[in-house]
Amino acid sequence: MSPRSNLIILPPDRLDAFTATGVLAELLAFEPSRAVHLVTHKDFVPLFADAPAPLQFITYNRQRVSSLQLLGAAMGRNWHRVISLAPTRLPFLLWARHRHHYRFDSGAYSLPALFAAGKFRPPHIFTPDKLHLALPETLSPDAPLVVLALAENSRAAWDWQHYAELIWRLSDSVAALKQAHIVVLSDKGCALADALVANIPAGQITHFEDLPFAKQGGLLRRARLVIGTDRLAMRMAASQAAPLVLRLDRNDSATEGRPYGLYVGQDAVEVARYVGKYLPHHGGASGINSGTKETTIADRSAMS
Repeated sequence: MSPRSNLIILPPDRLDAFTATGVLAELLAFEPSRAVHLVTHKDFVPLFADAPAPLQFITYNRQRVSSLQLLGAAMGRNWHRVISLAPTRLPFLLWARHRHHYRFDSGAYSLPALFAAGKFRPPHIFTPDKLHLALPETLSPDAPLVVLALAENSRAAWDWQHYAELIWRLSDSVAALKQAHIVVLSDKGCALADALVANIPAGQITHFEDLPFAKQGGLLRRARLVIGTDRLAMRMAASQAAPLVLRLDRNDSATEGRPYGLYVGQDAVEVARYVGKYLPHHGGASGINSGTKETTIADRSAMS
């Protein structure tokens, strides 16, 4: 008889679903022989596409998980573990040997470990063994990459001229970014990204539209600096230990424990000065990993 399967009910928010990837990674390491079923919004399936085990998905389309909608797919099974990370009563209606129910605030950057009391699991990006990124063939393997993640750009009052000035100042004044290659991540048809790419020399910049999730993870792992407005990309870069990660915003969200810097403003000079001060030398420890407060929580006052 095959072992009973595990069931994970993911949060209904995209950022929270990404945080929950750490829970799946821990579960697969602890019980690799058990099949895993994931209850999630259909748009979040790509977060788990390259997991090192077969997964089965029970998807929904609405904003919130509906217990009645999912009962038909999840009931009638004798589950081994039911792990709930969503505000739903569904787990209490299912047969299971073990139940794990998380009560965490939406927006958390890590979750308590399943099998290690007192420890927390950060997000995990599943990537295939071989990952090809369509960067210029002439690009040196050790060339510094600066990634501009421009999704959710309405969160900050930056236009393409701000980013262009920042690129110029970074390459001119930050020794660690001399001859850096710029990579722009955006949704398809992003006017801001198109304008920026059109005004930067072609050999200095690469534009990826709707890059698959695993390839974004591989790119952010290689980046020396990640700046932009995309909250998911910032979390991904921090989880991949990018040396310096800075999110642009209009308002200081004052979120405790965020694993990246936050800048509220439009001054490219100020941002470039900050990067020059806190970007570690090649191969050095980053502020994210070492816990340096000024690097981890960078607001406008810390950068002035």
